[in-house]
Amino acid sequence: MAVDGVSGTSGTSATRDSSVSQAGLAANFDTFLTLLTTQLKNQDPLNPMDTHEFTNQLVMFSGVEQQIKQNQNLESLIALQVIGEQASAMSYIGKYVTAEGGTTALQEGEANWAYVLPEGAISNTLRIVDTEGNVVRTMEGEFKAGRHDLVWDGTDDAGNQLEDGVYTLRVSALDRDGKAVSAAIGMTARVTGIAKDPDGLGPVLSLGESLNMLLDKVLTVKETAV
Repeated sequence: MAVDGVSGTSGTSATRDSSVSQAGLAANFDTFLTLLTTQLKNQDPLNPMDTHEFTNQLVMFSGVEQQIKQNQNLESLIALQVIGEQASAMSYIGKYVTAEGGTTALQEGEANWAYVLPEGAISNTLRIVDTEGNVVRTMEGEFKAGRHDLVWDGTDDAGNQLEDGVYTLRVSALDRDGKAVSAAIGMTARVTGIAKDPDGLGPVLSLGESLNMLLDKVLTVKETAV
């Protein structure tokens, strides 16, 4: 998901549209008043114009103007809310966040996961996969029921240190019949920056250079990884 840097320009496009609408309304209203004044000056005193239609149009102009002002006020409130969320998210920088899912960031040679197994597993194989789908590390995992933490040092099966980046943990637990036992997987990573979601879904936490997370996906915030 591509994101932009932190910015206080949220709602700028909508605000610009409201300004254009208000400018157009003002121009139309000026034209309307000019036409009304001209017709009143040139009307037949013995047969004056029916002012009912002009009154309806004045009411309509007033209603549209009020609606535009309400929209502008709402846009201002939304912009202030976004700025507040971004300011609040700044406090996450340097801290560790947890979320559901097996994908996390290898940061300074360390990646952290946790997985939870139900009863019934008799074996478990853990595989760590890179962004291209290659299995870079395979190891035996815990298979007892409950939560198990995994701290990976970023080395592959040959003992080579891999570059920091995005990696995914896959848990393959089996029962006595050789059937797969489903595991719940969570990740932990350090927040390195804040960005703005291009779809306006709220602040985005940067977990290293290649992994981003929406703020509402965070389950917990901690001072340390474990």
